[in-house]
Amino acid sequence: MLDSNYRSFFENANIGLYRVTPGRGVVRANPTLVALNGYASEAEMLRDLAENGNDWYVDPERRAEFYRQISETGRVEQFVSEVRRMTTGETMWISENAWAVRDADGNAIFYEGTVQDVTDRVNADRQLARARLQAESASQAKSTFLAVMSHELRSPLNAIIGFAEIIAGKLLGPSDPRYFEYAEDIRISGTHLLGLIGDILDLSKIGAGKMHLDERPVDLASVATRTARLFAANLSKAQVRLELAVPADFPPLLADPMRLGQILINLVSNAIKFTPPGGTVTIAAETRADGIAIRVVDTGVGMTPAEATRALEPFVQIGNGFDRSGSGGGTGLGLSICRELATLHGGRLTIDSVKGSGTTVVLHLSPDRALPRPAAG
Repeated sequence: MLDSNYRSFFENANIGLYRVTPGRGVVRANPTLVALNGYASEAEMLRDLAENGNDWYVDPERRAEFYRQISETGRVEQFVSEVRRMTTGETMWISENAWAVRDADGNAIFYEGTVQDVTDRVNADRQLARARLQAESASQAKSTFLAVMSHELRSPLNAIIGFAEIIAGKLLGPSDPRYFEYAEDIRISGTHLLGLIGDILDLSKIGAGKMHLDERPVDLASVATRTARLFAANLSKAQVRLELAVPADFPPLLADPMRLGQILINLVSNAIKFTPPGGTVTIAAETRADGIAIRVVDTGVGMTPAEATRALEPFVQIGNGFDRSGSGGGTGLGLSICRELATLHGGRLTIDSVKGSGTTVVLHLSPDRALPRPAAG
């Protein structure tokens, strides 16, 4: 029985109050705690616990820890746990404070405590933790970006400056034929540098929402043919064959021709880069009920599923054991930019790869990107 002086406090407190025996049986629960667990009355709650047991804590170890602490110290403070609402099984977070009530000989006869629903607080703490991790991740990404750019931009610049100084100073004599070779090295380094800057600008535009598409009907076969011509010299040097498998009756696509070409160029460049001599790269396309699939397939070294996932992230370069450039080349932005350009077209980019057996990168576009073919004549 409760002392009449405390009955009003017990019945009207806006936090849960309880009394349990050292044998872990609940003998009192105030209206707030009863309502918190979804019961209509204290009698209903006590009867249900007596008949069906008390399976309150989601983690059973929390119950053991609660009783260990209160047995050793006589108190439990700010004991935060995930629990189940007894009538529905719905989970929530609570904070408990409890103390031992002892007899004249110092033996614990009851444990009394308070229960407060702190679900909102826990969720807010989790959101803050996620925000902090995102901020830390953004900071790390910025550091990675600066480190990568420092290396990637400095390398071609050093080559350009070094070869230019040799030519300008005529260090090899007034008309050494090697000057022509160095001029070509300067051109290659300048082109590489321009490509790096272009990738950075594209990623910046996409991130800022400033990349806009100039959509119009596009003949995919023509885009694929132009891509093949662009890589003619690279294919010959790499001893890799490029095949075009775009059907003659493939419909025009509603797309940005420059950006669609950029996707194919990046994908074909990667495929050539990691395909050993004698291998094949194929540009293929098909229309299906669920949309359009444009594939770049290679017989190269392939990737593991984990590597394929990471390859789509900015600044990630996968070490596949074969890289004809010898350095991994580039910023690791190519596939990431392709993914973002696919998204701008309302599509998506997927990678299907098997280590040692090649890679297939697919640009998926929605069916409404296919346009009717112009009438003949």
